[in-house]
Order: sequence, then C-alpha cells, then structure tokens
Amino acid sequence: MPAGGAPAPKEKQPMDEHQVDVLFLSRQEVESLLTYADVVRAVEDAFRADGSNRMLVPSKEVMRVGPDRANCIFAMPGCLESLNASGVKWTNFYPAQPDGYPTIWAHVLVLSRMDNGMPYAILDATAITNMRTAGGHAVVAAKHLARKGAKTLGVLGCGAQGRCAVRSFDEHFDLERIIVCSATPAKLEQYVRETEGTLRARLEIAQSPRDLAERSDILLTATTCRTPLIRAEWLPEGCLVDAMFAFNDIEPHISRFCDKWVVGHRESDRIEILEHPSFGHLLDPSDVYASLGEIVCGRVPGRENDRERIVFSHMGMGTLDITVGVHLVEKARRLGVGRTLRLT
Repeated sequence: MPAGGAPAPKEKQPMDEHQVDVLFLSRQEVESLLTYADVVRAVEDAFRADGSNRMLVPSKEVMRVGPDRANCIFAMPGCLESLNASGVKWTNFYPAQPDGYPTIWAHVLVLSRMDNGMPYAILDATAITNMRTAGGHAVVAAKHLARKGAKTLGVLGCGAQGRCAVRSFDEHFDLERIIVCSATPAKLEQYVRETEGTLRARLEIAQSPRDLAERSDILLTATTCRTPLIRAEWLPEGCLVDAMFAFNDIEPHISRFCDKWVVGHRESDRIEILEHPSFGHLLDPSDVYASLGEIVCGRVPGRENDRERIVFSHMGMGTLDITVGVHLVEKARRLGVGRTLRLT
C-alpha cells in the first residue's frame, strides 16, 4: 500500500466510470484504535516535515457565530507530500456553549490523495483533536524543550485537554508526580478520585495557579479562560510552559520573561497568536526564538541548559490531524476496522 493509507491506483478509466470509495471510521472505532504512542509519533513526524519545508499549512478559515461572535466553526486544511495526503478538519470551538455540550466536540476529518485529489477516508476526529493537542504536540514540545529528568508535571484545567495531557505525559515521561488545578473544585476532586491508581505518577491537587506554577518542571495550561491565570514571576528556573491556548490564560509578558519562546508554526501562529485581537499587541515577533519543527529536525538547538525557562505556544494546525489520520487509516485497513462508503 502506498504512503498515506490510500489504495493503490487502478488502471485508468474514463472519468464517468470512476468509483470513489472512502473508508468511514466512527468515533468509537477511532477511540478503539488510537493510542498516545501513535499520536506522538505521527505529530513528531509532522513537525519534522515542517522543519524540512515538506509540509503545506494554509490558513484556517474561521466563522465566528453566536452571542458576541464568541463561538467559532472553522476548517483546518493541510497537505503532506511525503504521505501523498491532503485533507481538512471541520471543527469548532464554543466557549459560549449551551448547557450539556462540551466546548470542543464533533470534529470531522476528510483525507484525500494528493496526487489525484480523490477522497479516501472520512473519520470522526474528536479523539484525534483531544489526543494530538495536549496529549500530542504538547508532549513532543516537552521531549525537545523540557529539562532532562523533569519529575513534576503541572496541569491547569481538567477538561478533555488536561485529562489527555495527564495520560500521555504519564506514558511518555518518567514523572514522580502530576499536580492538577482547576477553577471547579468539585469536578477536580471527582477527576482525581476517578484517576487515582491508574497512573504511574502520584496525582496531587494544587491549592492555586501560583502553587501549581511554582512546583512544576513542566507546566501545561489548558483552560478556556480569557484572563491570565499564570504570572511570569511564579515560573521556577528551568521550567517549560506548554501553553495550549497561547496567551489567553498566561501573561503575555511570559513571552519576554522566558529565555526562549518557541511557536508551533511560524506562519499559522503569527496569524493566530501574534495578531490575536486580545493579546497580540502585547507580543513582539522578534521574541520568537524558533518553531518546534526547526528544533525537531535539528536546524536550531532546543533547550541548551537546565536553567532556561522556555515557553511553547501553538494554536494547532490541520496537518497534525491529517498526519494522525493517515496513520490511523493505515492501521484500520490492516485490522479490517471501519466500513466502505461509495460516493460515486
């Protein structure tokens, strides 16, 4: 089977005789197949491709809807020549969500062959989104930017992103403790009760965001708060800040306070972070040290000593979901999972 999980090309036929069959994977099927090891490996490959200029990352197309235009529905396209794959994720971010619905949910990923444009897979991407963000690119960033021997992970926010981070970091790092903090104590205590005993690391609760920050070797922020909860002076020497939603919930000053500010992708994060209407004017593009792809592929060094404070911020890109999706489709075909839909 060629790269990208796409079926081998058939003998050319007249256009009106082409049949377009796509593999469909439901949410349950995706969740049964996808592992954090799969996600981290695929995401690191994607950043390596970006650092080698082998990845196309078009801008997201965003529609702002709902009260005060606070909710977003958007398309995240991308293309990876090395995988013969292009695609788009149709997704949403609804901080002003009606009761009973999650902030981020019901994602759809469509994959096409790059050489002829034919779609070959449609899959639910909810688990992909949750796992490849805090459980994926945050972990890859920490592999290259955290201090060697880091023993304490701090997680601010215990929603889907925070929970995925706990699982993936516990799997990929030799942590002694994971400290969690949330604005909703009842939900946090329930999460700790449900999770205790299922991790290698010891699970603890921080008393405040400051307590969390001051005790963390790796501090991951994954809240929907639009007010900074983490201040620069709380960050201990040698720490890494993994900011999943950029400078929404951490002080923008952290970008200058830290020794290095690393972004996920120079162009997409320029648009979504440096030009952000709420905090972009407080940031200086010259403070960006490197993109994660440049570090992963060895073009520039990542962490250079145990004293450096480093902040990593990235707002996500469709190519990460596409790369995970391609590998997932390959796995599904090997195991005979999913069903075929005939489009034409």
